Formats: sequence, C-alpha cells, structure tokens
Amino acid sequence: MKRVLIHIILTVLCFSGYAQKDKDYGFRVWEDSLIQLRNQVMAEPDETTRLAMNEDFMSLLEEVLQMPNSFKFAWDSVKNFSVLAAPDNTFKIFTWYIVKKDLSVDNFGFIQVYNEGRKKYVLFPLYDKRSTIDYPKTMVGNHNRWYGAVYYSIIPVKSKDFTYYTLLGWNGNNLFTNQKIIEVLHFNKETVPIFGARIFKNYPERVSRVIFEYSKNAVLHLNYEHQQYAVSTGKINPKTRQPEYHNVNSPMIIFDELIPMEDHLQRIPAYMVPESSMNQGFIEDNGKWVFMKSVRGTNPDKARTTYQYKNRRFYQTK
Repeated sequence: MKRVLIHIILTVLCFSGYAQKDKDYGFRVWEDSLIQLRNQVMAEPDETTRLAMNEDFMSLLEEVLQMPNSFKFAWDSVKNFSVLAAPDNTFKIFTWYIVKKDLSVDNFGFIQVYNEGRKKYVLFPLYDKRSTIDYPKTMVGNHNRWYGAVYYSIIPVKSKDFTYYTLLGWNGNNLFTNQKIIEVLHFNKETVPIFGARIFKNYPERVSRVIFEYSKNAVLHLNYEHQQYAVSTGKINPKTRQPEYHNVNSPMIIFDELIPMEDHLQRIPAYMVPESSMNQGFIEDNGKWVFMKSVRGTNPDKARTTYQYKNRRFYQTK
C-alpha cells in the first residue's frame, strides 16, 4: 500500500514539477521527500518496519533516478544519505545504511552511469554482501558482490587500461567495531561496475581493497588531501651523521595507524585504536597506490595556529 501511494505521489509531482519554470523544481521536491522519508526510516524503532520503509525509500529513489535529466540534478541539500559525483562526471553513486536490532549495519546504494551502447543512463542497485564474502580484502566482483560502505570521497586514478575510482567510505559494521574502507571501482566494456583491483603496491598484504577495522569507541581519520611530507635524500649530514630529508608536497590518502590497546590484543579488531601522531598513507604513481609506512604529514593548505604565550598561575599556599 505504501509503495502504491509513493508511486501516485511521484506521478503527481512529476507533472507538477515539469509545469514549473524552474527546471529543477520537480527534482527538488523529490529530494525533499527522500530526505524526509530517510529521516523517518532512521527514527523508526521497530526493525521490521524500518527495513520495509527502507525498501520504500529505495523504490522511490530508483523511480526518481530513472526520470529524464535526473543525472544533472545536484542533490546539494542531502545530508542523511551520501550522493557523490565522479570528478569526470561519468557516474554518481548513492549510498546509505540501516542499523539493525543487534546494532549491526547493512549498507545500500545505487550507481547511476551512462551506457554508451544503450545511449542512456542506467542504474545498478547495491546490496551489502559482506556476510557472504569469504575473502573481503582480495575479492574482485561486480555490483552483486558489493562490500558495503557509505562513501564520502572519490579519487580518479588513471592506468593504461582503465580509470580506477578510489572510494573512501565508512561502515558501521557491528556492535563492537567500525570500519573505514579504501575501495576501488571501475567499469568494464559493458559499463558494468567492478569493485576491487590490485593497484596497491608495497602494502603489507596483497589486497584489492584496504579495510581498517577498529574499536567502536574510536575515530579513525582517513582522508585524501594535500600533504607535505619528508623523503630521505639518501645522504648523511657530515656534521650530525644523521640522514638528510627534504620536504615534498603531494596529494595523498592519509590515515591514522592502528595500534592495539594492549600488546597481547593485536589481532582483535575491537581493541584496535588509531594513534593520531602516527600516520600512514598512499601516494599515486602511474595508476597505482604506493604505500608509505610512516608519514609525518602536514597539510600546507591548512592555516597553522599561532602560539600565544600565557603567564602560568601556580597555586601558592599562604
């Protein structure tokens, strides 16, 4: 019944939207409706009802994305689900999550991409398949084998054969851990999305995506930004007898190093926490991401705070 009502409302909005002088008017109404429906889904206390409402949300979004000119709409008012456009404007990816009764998380989404052969934009639904993937770090598969996440950044990397789109994402995972993910997406000749690629060099593991799993109470920083970092010159200072370094400015994926709360808890993700003073990263090189084990990154684009001296007051007994 709900879906029928949604379809009727959508049809009415369609005709009213196109009757307006503002060509985006109809899409802005739909955007507002989706935002409100998403808020209702997130606030719904009953899991069965929440999942059913999420299906309604997905159906409504699918209907909207199938409308002509929907790809051109900016979706700039959305805050409760993620909408990212590729920098080269070839596709958009929509992702969101649902919290279940046991506090585990399922992720959902759509990829909207132009199919040259069919001369139209096509949709690929995304359903979280984490629980069915035996080797998530090495798996390479299409949209039917999606390792779910809510994405917040897209970084294109060009190789000889493909443009790889590196996606930075968050996954609420379960009661005990969160995850941050460096995913890789490209499209085959039939414009089918493929997730995962062996483009990570010098990383301690052989991976097709990088998954950081850490304590639910911690916050891991994973960003793509301009950084200034030190690189060894290979020379020794004749006076200090210490290695000499020079600074290099470069965009990079930078993240906190994860360490265990206690030495004997190294293999338990729920006890892994980020050490903000210890950074690691990836530098792009000829279509590959080269791992850097130790990075003391400083973002030159961010203003540094000026230290102000303040007189210290010490407690004095009379």
